[in-house]
Amino acid sequence: MALVGQVGRTLKRVIYGDTLLPGEFTLGLHQPQSEVRVTLEAFGTSLDVTRRHTIACCAPFLLGIHLDSGATLQTRDAVLRFSESSGDAHRLGELRLAPVKHIPIYESELVLFRVLGSRNYCLPTFRLWAHYLPAAYSNWRNLKSFDVKMSSREIRASYVAFIRPHPIALGSIQGDSGGNIFPMNLMGELSDSHFAFALKDSRRPAHFIERLGRLALSNIPLSLCSTAFQLAANHKKESIDWGQLPFPLSESSTLRIPVPAAAGRVRELCVEQIHKLGSHTLFIARILSDELRFDVPQAHAIHGFYQHWRLRHDREKLRLSIDQDRVNKHA
Repeated sequence: MALVGQVGRTLKRVIYGDTLLPGEFTLGLHQPQSEVRVTLEAFGTSLDVTRRHTIACCAPFLLGIHLDSGATLQTRDAVLRFSESSGDAHRLGELRLAPVKHIPIYESELVLFRVLGSRNYCLPTFRLWAHYLPAAYSNWRNLKSFDVKMSSREIRASYVAFIRPHPIALGSIQGDSGGNIFPMNLMGELSDSHFAFALKDSRRPAHFIERLGRLALSNIPLSLCSTAFQLAANHKKESIDWGQLPFPLSESSTLRIPVPAAAGRVRELCVEQIHKLGSHTLFIARILSDELRFDVPQAHAIHGFYQHWRLRHDREKLRLSIDQDRVNKHA
């Protein structure tokens, strides 16, 4: 049996090398992140949408991109391209898109796109498919038991979407019947005045926000990252006892909603539009205030394939980063 185990481990090293990283990988970055540039290649031009897009829903997998009104999207050849912001501007991934819905926002619009296909350049093709094939088989076998039922194509597209670092934030809500605080990472700026975020329709905070119409969104340092993961349980709660939280609180500047005192950045949001898209509800909100409190690295999530790309030339740093990710999630 020992020999069989040794052979299995050797085969695993040959197939995967050092690419077996967590799919959701955590790290600290200053805001706004400057590592990855995202461009929309469509209608004969290239638009920088790094800070103008968001994941709008997981099942179906939809991306929202904020565009000026009047942009012509008749082509099916739209491509969302992810690349390094500096150096050789290496291409990291691509998503082929088709528009499915236009949502007006004053003098602009949020265009929702479905994904036709994806390409991921963070790993060699052989390594990618070594990951893809067993994942697709597992997804097929267990799909009925999943809360969010994504196809294998949609899952691969989400890997590319998370090449751009996504902030891990805590959303705070407060009403007459109580309050809650919970982690969020499906969100994005649309403009200087508007912000979008998506929450599972099956979870309580989505319906709480529908009733209240407001939210305080706090970007957090890595020191609060593991606590944010623990607070995922609050997605199933109607309200919490603020006094039981393991960190000190302050208040947002205008709405006076409780937020972590250590939050590096706090936005107050007023919901203007609500769109139920499938597994998730998309909220489009006006930014009431945007307060930068501390300019320190904030918790972000990326896909493990991209983390391997970032540290591909330094195996020791890669190994240490895996240990740090474990601390970020479970300290």
